[in-house]
Amino acid sequence: MNLGLQNKIAIVAAASQGLGRAAARQLALEGATVVICSRREEAITQAAQELREESGSVVLPVKADVTKPQDISHLVSEAEQRFGTVHILVNNAGGPPAGDLLSLTDEDWLRGHDLTLMSVVRLTRAVLPLMVRQNGAGSSPSIRSSPNSPSMNCCSLPRFAPASAALPKCWPTSTQNTTLR
Repeated sequence: MNLGLQNKIAIVAAASQGLGRAAARQLALEGATVVICSRREEAITQAAQELREESGSVVLPVKADVTKPQDISHLVSEAEQRFGTVHILVNNAGGPPAGDLLSLTDEDWLRGHDLTLMSVVRLTRAVLPLMVRQNGAGSSPSIRSSPNSPSMNCCSLPRFAPASAALPKCWPTSTQNTTLR
């Protein structure tokens, strides 16, 4: 399949395994240059090596925790310094803990909020100016994992997902007449 991704620059968050790695793999196989991140340096370095070997594409590993604003700045700065821009941002983060209203602490809720909502807000806010500068072309899908629990219920933390999915509605008016999606 040819999706026209040759010479496109992509950032894929939380890409050492799971959904993030699968997204990075497909982008690399399509010829995109891929910047991948994970909190675990050894895991992301290994993933990058394997993706390079399989795809022949440029894959840059960056150690970054998407819940930390300074790590997000570092990630986006690395991509911009090395490749000049970003065309594709795949917002992704590991799944938050499962639980219900009584079992989850305030800390759990705050960590879930940082992981599943604020990471998307911060990453998108950091990359969007690069996309706007390139004539408003770019794409920023968001994917997320669910807790590994057979008993997910209405209070599990992935309920932040609708808020992150609605984020493009909050983009600045300067992006209205662009092809950003």
